[in-house]
Amino acid sequence: MLLMTFATKSLSSVPVVATRVAARGFAPIVALVKALIHRREVLRLGELDERSLKDIGLVRSDLDGALAVSWLADPSVILAERSSARSCAAQTRRETGLQQAVAAQQTIRPAVAHAAVAHSSKPLAAPAQAVDPVACSA
Repeated sequence: MLLMTFATKSLSSVPVVATRVAARGFAPIVALVKALIHRREVLRLGELDERSLKDIGLVRSDLDGALAVSWLADPSVILAERSSARSCAAQTRRETGLQQAVAAQQTIRPAVAHAAVAHSSKPLAAPAQAVDPVACSA
């Protein structure tokens, strides 16, 4: 009985080891196939015009740089990094502009309130005269 249990346990671990070895053996092949597929997709992105590329956060030089890497490397990773860096920079610019606009608005409000008080002391202008519709239609 002890021998049978030992043999069963050792035989059941063989498929697990074989699966791990096979998975490690196929990993570079899978990575190469993915890199080739992504390279083809980046080449298709090259068919887009500048405006379409800008919509997805890229420029033509990003595509050229991504395609300049080795055939074994995945060019889509490079494009994702460049697009992310560009969007982070744009987000920072937007936040800075918003902060400056809020600061400018806070400095303008007291000046506008002061001007409104000064303007209210002036007499009201005469009402506008009615416009003759016949004269305007000519």
